[in-house]
Amino acid sequence: MTQLLAARQLILEALEAAGIRSATTQRFSAPCVHVEPGDPWTEPARLPGRTSRWRLTALAGRTDSEGAYLALAELIDQTDTALRSIPGCQLPSWSKPADYVIGEQTHAGSVATVTLATS
Repeated sequence: MTQLLAARQLILEALEAAGIRSATTQRFSAPCVHVEPGDPWTEPARLPGRTSRWRLTALAGRTDSEGAYLALAELIDQTDTALRSIPGCQLPSWSKPADYVIGEQTHAGSVATVTLATS
């Protein structure tokens, strides 16, 4: 497994250990955290290391509900707690909630980019 995919696997395992559903494709069931490459995806760090970035999208239930934003806030808190367990991971800043249309459903969501140092 490449360093990049190993970094993604660390994120997925941390989310799973915290009881958070995750997805790496557009097929998912909310609430969950969608994990995909960030931009830039990778860059050299101290040799021989690299830095990788992963875009996380926390997706709560449908919008038009105050409960969706509460669920989103809880999901972000849980995700931050899970990320703290990964060595070399910096906690991200999360975007303000927005509506994300996926398939035919609209979900409340928030996006962040997490950075991991790998060796």
